[in-house]
Amino acid sequence: MKKTILYLLAMLLFPAMASAQYTYFEEMVEGGDGFKLLTRIYLPEGDGPWPVVVTRTPYVYGGRGDNNRRGREYASRGIGYIQQDCRGKGGSEGFFSPNIYEREDGIALYKWLEKQDWCGDIGIFGTSYTALTGWLVADSLPQKVKGLYLSHYGVDRHISCYRAGLFREDIMSGWVIDNAEEDIIHPEKKDGQGPGENYYDFYLYRPQVEADVNVLGQRLDYYRDWITHTDYTDPYWNSGVWGDLKRIPALVNVPVTIVAGQFDHHEEGTLLGFERLSPEVQAHSRLILGSWNHSFQVTPTHVPTSRAKDFIIEEDQFNWFYGLLVEKKLPEKEIKVYAIEEDRWIDLEEWPIKADEEMRLQLSSERVGEKGKIFKLQEERSRRARLSYDYDPSDPIIATGGETIFTSIRRRGSNLQNEAGYRDDLITFVSEPLERDITIAGSIKLLLRVSSDADDTAFAFTLSEITPDGKAYNMRNSITTLAYRKDLLGKRRKYRAGKRVDAEIVALPIVWTVKAGNRLRIDVQSSLFPEYAVHSNTAGVWAEQAESRIAHQSIFVGGKKRSYLSLPLMKIEDVF
Repeated sequence: MKKTILYLLAMLLFPAMASAQYTYFEEMVEGGDGFKLLTRIYLPEGDGPWPVVVTRTPYVYGGRGDNNRRGREYASRGIGYIQQDCRGKGGSEGFFSPNIYEREDGIALYKWLEKQDWCGDIGIFGTSYTALTGWLVADSLPQKVKGLYLSHYGVDRHISCYRAGLFREDIMSGWVIDNAEEDIIHPEKKDGQGPGENYYDFYLYRPQVEADVNVLGQRLDYYRDWITHTDYTDPYWNSGVWGDLKRIPALVNVPVTIVAGQFDHHEEGTLLGFERLSPEVQAHSRLILGSWNHSFQVTPTHVPTSRAKDFIIEEDQFNWFYGLLVEKKLPEKEIKVYAIEEDRWIDLEEWPIKADEEMRLQLSSERVGEKGKIFKLQEERSRRARLSYDYDPSDPIIATGGETIFTSIRRRGSNLQNEAGYRDDLITFVSEPLERDITIAGSIKLLLRVSSDADDTAFAFTLSEITPDGKAYNMRNSITTLAYRKDLLGKRRKYRAGKRVDAEIVALPIVWTVKAGNRLRIDVQSSLFPEYAVHSNTAGVWAEQAESRIAHQSIFVGGKKRSYLSLPLMKIEDVF
């Protein structure tokens, strides 16, 4: 079924050409450390040199030989197509150690291509890990390389892995299980479990630093490195491959198209890839931000999204490379963002988005209804009050939707939420119906005045819109810890149990128009599993903690030291 869908999609994107011809051959190209890497080459018929597009990938399916439809279609239309299997994958020699050898192996490939008489101008492309292989060579490109087309990969690895010291488990830990070359024990799926839920026992194992051996049966040193270096300033994230990845975008000197998704776990770091380009390169580069998850599946689904599907990455990528490599056109700058619920694309002059105004909604102690911990979310200030709940790490809240979920496929994106107040360990705040449409554009923030009887803990939120029929759909969520309560990218701070402090929780960027008549709902809680590691309620590196405890959490609302939701708003008439 999957192959049939891909075939039909390819036929729609690349209509058959009866006379199209191409040449396919393979080369074992030497990479780093003397290993030979299988390089699959599709070239147009006739006399070269030919423009080519190149990618390097660990995701190799179907064995060797002429089995890449995209390669055939590119070559049939005048552009060569080259795919190299990463070290230890497919037909390449060596052992696959994620990320480590991609820079040296990639540089070796492009030096080899520079010398080939049949190779003309080069474009580099990739999505997810394959985009990493493009970024890691982007400062060391030969003259033949004219541009890069990279999607869904962050250029700052710590930001891709962490939020406030909590690891993004459903993508990072899940990716390890799915892609480790070591002979690991794959968790078995039990009756009734949804996709990815069989990994949850691994995610919840304490101490996590021993989960590789005790659950998967193999020691994975690279994974242990990821889960124990929690500070952004740690040398681990600023040297070696991750140091290279962070510094390279500013050094790129060719046009770049960067594609990101508002419900892709790499959204934040992918956007940084555009932000860190030099002004000179940005002047001829593109940023496309759509409303989809990592697999380009459009979300949400409870509102019209037909225009979201106007952007088809395979078509856009081919057209961009054709203009650049065949027609020799220097690209123009473009920043295009899909506005959710408006169901249209907007063109911006600059990124990040600069809000036109801020809308503040106060968390209050005025009850809504007679059941559960449900209170008003309102513009006016309320009386001072303390709202409390207990957080038990052994019974975390499982997110029913979110922007950094991956392995748990059915939970990705914007989904129907549980009814307000459905658990005792969260507090819900609900607004009155909006009197006007508002377009949220940028990063939503929740500013909380809190205390806990733990020496460290987490606070999180899920912001949803409630439609007139009473159904709620998540828009954004995020999390912080008391150790990183004021600086996500700083060093771990101490917290004295019982002290009242301010904590800022910042969500990933979004462009979403909430229609008049809809209401806003925000759930405040202490876990967002499996998106983020479950906090143990003890201070220290999360992966090294073997025990957990229940924490008694308090949120202070009303008065001068109030807790409030900050929404960045954009005037849509200025950009539509």
